[in-house]
Amino acid sequence: MAPAPRTIVDALLRLEDCTLYGARFVGRSGQAKFYPYRDVLQRARAAAGALQARGLRPGDRVAIILTTSIEFFDVYLGVQLAGGIPAAVYPPLRLGKLDEYFVRTRRMLEKIGTRYLVTDRRIRQILGHAAAGVASLDAILDPDDLGPAGTWTRVEPDPASPAFLQFSSGTTVEPKAVIVSHANLLANLGMIDSFFGGFSPPEVEQGGVCWLPLYHDMGLLGNMYIGLYHPGTVTYITPDQFIAKPAVWLQTLSRYKGVISAAPDFAYGLCVAKVKDHDMEGVDLSSWKIAFNGAEPISVAGIKAFAERFARWGFRPEAMTPVYGLAEAGLAVSFSDPRTPPRVSEFDGHVLSAKSEAIAGSGRRLVSVGRAVPGLDIEIQNDQGDVRGVGRVGRIMVRGPSITPGYFNDPELSRRTIRNGWLDTGDLGFLHGGQLYISGRLKDLIIIRGRNLAPQEVEDQLQGLDGLRVGCSVAVSCAGDDGQGEHLVVLAECDRTRPRPDADVRAEISDRILRGLGLVPGQIELLAPGTLPRTSSGKLRRSEALRLFLSGELRPPESMGTLQIARELGRSRLAWMRFWLRRAVRPAVGREADPR
Repeated sequence: MAPAPRTIVDALLRLEDCTLYGARFVGRSGQAKFYPYRDVLQRARAAAGALQARGLRPGDRVAIILTTSIEFFDVYLGVQLAGGIPAAVYPPLRLGKLDEYFVRTRRMLEKIGTRYLVTDRRIRQILGHAAAGVASLDAILDPDDLGPAGTWTRVEPDPASPAFLQFSSGTTVEPKAVIVSHANLLANLGMIDSFFGGFSPPEVEQGGVCWLPLYHDMGLLGNMYIGLYHPGTVTYITPDQFIAKPAVWLQTLSRYKGVISAAPDFAYGLCVAKVKDHDMEGVDLSSWKIAFNGAEPISVAGIKAFAERFARWGFRPEAMTPVYGLAEAGLAVSFSDPRTPPRVSEFDGHVLSAKSEAIAGSGRRLVSVGRAVPGLDIEIQNDQGDVRGVGRVGRIMVRGPSITPGYFNDPELSRRTIRNGWLDTGDLGFLHGGQLYISGRLKDLIIIRGRNLAPQEVEDQLQGLDGLRVGCSVAVSCAGDDGQGEHLVVLAECDRTRPRPDADVRAEISDRILRGLGLVPGQIELLAPGTLPRTSSGKLRRSEALRLFLSGELRPPESMGTLQIARELGRSRLAWMRFWLRRAVRPAVGREADPR
């Protein structure tokens, strides 16, 4: 038996003769190209040799801004084989909010001391304003530059050294780059693989379908890496293909008999709202045995609606598999059992919000996210670090070999987040019946007259409200002018495809929240589509929405016509010209010491 891999380099080299499984990329036309993992490894070796020939040294940070493609695999895995540390950064997705994108991207590149940036010519055209001023940046490369250009020299990284850096998707002003070491990565992949051990290997190896972005941990580790590690074939479509037409996801699952596919909760709701019967002609979802649902709070009504909507095409309720995880834990923390329908429990909503205790009753229905994956420990602690009893709400703390050693170049945040070996997830939850339940996010908690409310409790009241966009409302709180403490604010995007008078929409929002929670919103703001800020993975950023709202900066995206696009291209071109001029008059930037 071959020895267990100590680093991701060891794991990748096991694919030398793997031709049965691989990565399949489906284009917009529906045509697909399949790359056996043997070829994936060969391409990554070629990229690694080219990077080494261009001067990449062990520990150099390489930012990668590419869409889902074989070229992403080439560069990301090539950097690791060359001894570098890759960090995927999301490409510009919302042209109407480019200024915000430029600021966040530049801070990310500066945070990690990026030495190389790899992107394609199309993205690079508009990227100059974000990247050209980064002092550590030494070279901008195109994936086409990384063909066979030098012999790859194997590097033996320390298992404790970073395998990659993962930017937190919720990053606002100050980027958070999570360090995932080789040991962390392999530990979490082993945990996920052991979960699959309850199923027959042929089913798992039959593979899955991924539309999730590879710059997000759920797409990167939960799809790309687990496909390489197990191995099993994964079929990829791009995130914008899914967003433009959610039915493509289900059609692809049917076409390739996908067994596993994962998505945040909003994706299931989007399918219910947008997929039409005629989109499902010839679709068969009976092969889909594990529909992972995670990365954000899970709607009880939403998963029920998805199961009922797509049952006639073979989707089984037990396939819906709620999970919990975060980048700081590698990815996976807890999984529910995909052989049984999701466990939904109802609790006394008043006691839960007023006393932080979960007792049977009515008012708050929550979905269990299962039990800790093998090798991880979960505890619920109070603010003083004391363990909370069963059914008592507190901070969700996680411990195990996949937990990050900290954040790159941010020792203070690392000390605050990891205490005595326990990772503070920032989420609130409780244990009940041996299962983990998520009750809220600490920073998003709404406190009104002694009641602790998760924003999802308010937002759930607005599901299906005519005149609002599906999944495009946030509940926040701020101090009122009446001296009576915090009051509830609802920020909701209107649905222009089914217009309704604003007064009627506001009245129904207020009525639903009053009847459902006994609260009267202090303020209701109806917004244009696309106004609410989102993370790189598409989740709503409540804290940032509140900040922008209070500062008067919560505005819809700019209209990007031909002139505006030409202006941005011109700004980018000038920025790149200045970059190359500076490069011509100074020596190449050397690699800085790793500030961990």
